[in-house]
Amino acid sequence: MRMDEQPQPLEKETAEINGSKTHRLRAVIVFLFLLTVFLVSAYTFILQRNYSENTLESAVEWNTQCADAIHKLVLHKLTEEDYKNISTIADMQSERYQRLQKELCELRKLNPTRYLYTAKMGADGRPIYLIDGLDLDAKDFAYPGTYIEKEVVPYIEAALAGETVYSQEIVDTTWGHIFTACYPVREDTGEVIGAICMEMDMEHTYKLVKQSNRVAVKMAMVAAIVLVLFALGAYYLIQKNRTKSEEQQEQLQKAVEAADAANEAKSVFLFNVSHDIRTPMNAIIGYAELADRNLDKKELLRSYLEKIGICGQKMLSILDNVLELSRIETGNVVLEESAAEAESVLDDCLHMVSAEIEKKHQTLTISKDIIYPYIYMDISRFTEIILNLISNAIKYTGEGGTIRCSVRQLPAQKDGRCIQELSVSDNGIGMSEEFQKHIFESFTRERSSTVSGVEGTGLGMGIVKKLVEMMHGEIKIHSRVGEGSTFTIRIPCRIAAFEDTQTKRAQVHPNGKPLAGKRILLAEDNDLNAEIAIALLEEEGLLVERAADGVKCMEMLEKAPAHFYDLILMDIQMPILGGYDTTRKIRRMADAEKAAIPIIAMTANAFAEDKQRALAAGMNDHVAKPIDMNKLIPTLQKYI
Repeated sequence: MRMDEQPQPLEKETAEINGSKTHRLRAVIVFLFLLTVFLVSAYTFILQRNYSENTLESAVEWNTQCADAIHKLVLHKLTEEDYKNISTIADMQSERYQRLQKELCELRKLNPTRYLYTAKMGADGRPIYLIDGLDLDAKDFAYPGTYIEKEVVPYIEAALAGETVYSQEIVDTTWGHIFTACYPVREDTGEVIGAICMEMDMEHTYKLVKQSNRVAVKMAMVAAIVLVLFALGAYYLIQKNRTKSEEQQEQLQKAVEAADAANEAKSVFLFNVSHDIRTPMNAIIGYAELADRNLDKKELLRSYLEKIGICGQKMLSILDNVLELSRIETGNVVLEESAAEAESVLDDCLHMVSAEIEKKHQTLTISKDIIYPYIYMDISRFTEIILNLISNAIKYTGEGGTIRCSVRQLPAQKDGRCIQELSVSDNGIGMSEEFQKHIFESFTRERSSTVSGVEGTGLGMGIVKKLVEMMHGEIKIHSRVGEGSTFTIRIPCRIAAFEDTQTKRAQVHPNGKPLAGKRILLAEDNDLNAEIAIALLEEEGLLVERAADGVKCMEMLEKAPAHFYDLILMDIQMPILGGYDTTRKIRRMADAEKAAIPIIAMTANAFAEDKQRALAAGMNDHVAKPIDMNKLIPTLQKYI
């Protein structure tokens, strides 16, 4: 080989080998499948045909045995004169005819025989009825001398010729499907003078055989059609195998690239979120060390503690965003609509961010065009959307910048609804057109906090878009680098009345009862969490006793006298017996007063569906960790 010659790439050779193997494997699979279909259909066809034949044979054999038994009973009752003297309707008046007709009728009724009669050859050479065993008033009763129906004539003629005849097939007559048996009757000289005939109902057997034959025919047709279709399909697959293989390789390559891109995005996200978590974490550690060194300087110590609290809230916000996105993507978020005042929800959000705006000396302008003051919405999710949009504008707008917030309502196509439109604009750093295509994707940021100087995980906009879509709304963006951004959302809402908002409002006002001296049973397995909770509660004058798990909580409640504990603060995730199961057991206690004790969930499971699950388990309320005494105290006052 010359030095400038290149060897054939192994990848191409391997691909050709794999393609050939795949082709052969598919051909074998198709052949085996077609063979299986053929064998199954053929087996089913044969099975049905055998079933039909066996059913018919069994019915014929059984009817033959019945006919032979009846023949033995009837034969000795008839004489040569009965065949010679009975020929016309006039003969029905004879005592002999009437006695024989009655006996035949009684024999017929004792078994499944449909018809029992005697016959002979008429003067004109055609078989005629003599004595019919039917009831005299039956509509198809045959009078003496009546010609035999043509369907059974061959059997009677054979009997009159001296042959005992059984029909081996179902005889199709004008009066139904029957089995026929005919026996010759001889005089003493051996000459045949007549016949004893009987017909038995085969309608049920006929239906079974017909149905089985129909199934067999259908199976044969289906098998033929399936064979043709799969033969054509196999031909098509073989012809298109190379093209499809190439398409699959292309799709596989795209899937690999997509997976690589997703892994890269997650890696970037983990890098960014690690930095964004480490920043407040480092601050907490640093301020904690500074606080320890300055325990005697109250003002400085207070400042450090406030900053530790702020950093803790930032970390909690980051974790909440990550969890919220995960819950949305797994379908665990459920919207809960309630009547609310549209303007009040917006004002509450603006109040929450006012401190951040003042800190950066930014200007906030507000525009409102509200036609329907009260609408139905998921207040928590609406608030989350508004706060994300406004906080995003504050983050990416510099000192002294301007933020504009516009709210208006548009008529909807359906009666009783309106379109709630919210627009948030800023004159901040803006974003490129390329990044605008990806801004709503998870784990993506145009610039990390190290480059932009703005902290965040890049999850907020992804959460906003998913929530808006859950509400059947839409979100649009317009932005230019260096000029700012505008986000506009439109969400359809049901129109509410003022009265719809009152019930909920009346429920949320605490009664302001004093808490000092009240006894709390704290169910908490984590020692650190328990220490913090006990310290905070005791500062409010509450008496606190702790149970390390649900079983201990039950024991303490059962042993204590009624009304000893005023309320239970229940953690959810505890060993041995969790909070939900503990609550259910308490509600089923025999002591009605203890079973009715107020129970408040105090847990890190902080989302709306967690609260609903707590209420469904029998708890009275739900408070999220970390403990916020400004929220916990009013909640306690509602139930103590």
